[in-house]
Amino acid sequence: MCNYLSESEKIIKKHEKRKKFQYQPISLKDILKEMKQKIDLMIDLAYSAIKFSSKEIADETSKIEKRIHELTFLLNLQIIQTQTGGFKEAKALEPIVVMGYSIDKISDALADIARVVYINSDISDFTQLFWDEVPEPIVKITVNDACEFIGMNRKEVHFRSKYGVDLIAIKRKDDWLFERDNEIHSGDILIIKGEIELIKELKKLTYDSEDFSFHIGETKEESDYDLNNPEFYEEIKELKKDYVLITDISETMIELALAALFFNSYDVAEDVLEMESLMDGMNIIFEKDLLELTQLLDNPKILTGILRIVFSCELIADAAAHLAENILEGFEPHVILQKAIIETSEIVVRETISADSYFKDKTYNQLQNQKYKRGFHIIALKRDNKWIYSFKSDFIFEVGDLLIGLGPKETVDQWRSCVNPELSKEER
Repeated sequence: MCNYLSESEKIIKKHEKRKKFQYQPISLKDILKEMKQKIDLMIDLAYSAIKFSSKEIADETSKIEKRIHELTFLLNLQIIQTQTGGFKEAKALEPIVVMGYSIDKISDALADIARVVYINSDISDFTQLFWDEVPEPIVKITVNDACEFIGMNRKEVHFRSKYGVDLIAIKRKDDWLFERDNEIHSGDILIIKGEIELIKELKKLTYDSEDFSFHIGETKEESDYDLNNPEFYEEIKELKKDYVLITDISETMIELALAALFFNSYDVAEDVLEMESLMDGMNIIFEKDLLELTQLLDNPKILTGILRIVFSCELIADAAAHLAENILEGFEPHVILQKAIIETSEIVVRETISADSYFKDKTYNQLQNQKYKRGFHIIALKRDNKWIYSFKSDFIFEVGDLLIGLGPKETVDQWRSCVNPELSKEER
């Protein structure tokens, strides 16, 4: 506890040295757009921080949290200053206010996840046990001399649209680089998020032939997580599925809640609330199982950070559910909100699989091919009035399936034409 307090004091002092926030006018649309982009980045940074036990990434996450607080203040100020249309206009703006509030709460929870590295510096020993079970794992890739990316900045490479993965950060010796205009150099370590087959393809392009490894600094001492103990190993196997599901569902709920708001989808909003109820039950079971695991450990305190992560995931789920409740209460999505989401670098689209679709009768595994994927991730599918949110590798897509996809704006037309070629013919 003493070590944690001393680290907290360092963080507080660092915050005190920062300049005070200065008001600069910004439109509601631009505020919402920036909030959406920042929260997407925060998700990746928070989980990268605990994956690699990186206090530098945790600090970057805290910086974004502070910026989202500023944007929330600006959002409320702009509404107070500019909107005087009475009750009708105030009601129309309610979804915007709730979106700002919910994203602010989600940013708090994500920052708390990242700050776990200050509580348990060895948190990565736990999170790395599960990397191969996560739908889109976060891994490191080393750039070698023959790589074509060398000398290019990260936004020129188009990692998501061309290769189907996200570049979260670059580690160069002792420095961390987070800006989109940072150049890629030989020897850089890229922190990448994506599906495992796509990551393997990228490793080939960077000439990284090493096995997957997560150490980015000095070799760590022996872990407190003794996998040679059969009893402990069995307990971890049971926890693995629930931990991955809790973190994945909380992240998915954010995108689904925003999609429900954007498309004014009552069905998706209802499912977000059902997922929130599921999360409540899963968290209770997980915490119970984790406490039982302490009996097998010499130092039970190493599980403190895991409890904190799971608790933060529950807060994320609550905030996403609050966002979805707007739809169930009958609020229409404001045009400003829709414009803001459309203008973000990654957008949510919906499309139906047509009779001549490239997706027809393909398995989920087959659709990971980049010629179909185009950098898009299917976050939901509706079939026969039932929504499906997770897919096994052998799941088969059928004509009439309604897909909600999330991906880069520059490839949205190509992705939609793969899903529904008939639509692209009509538009020509």
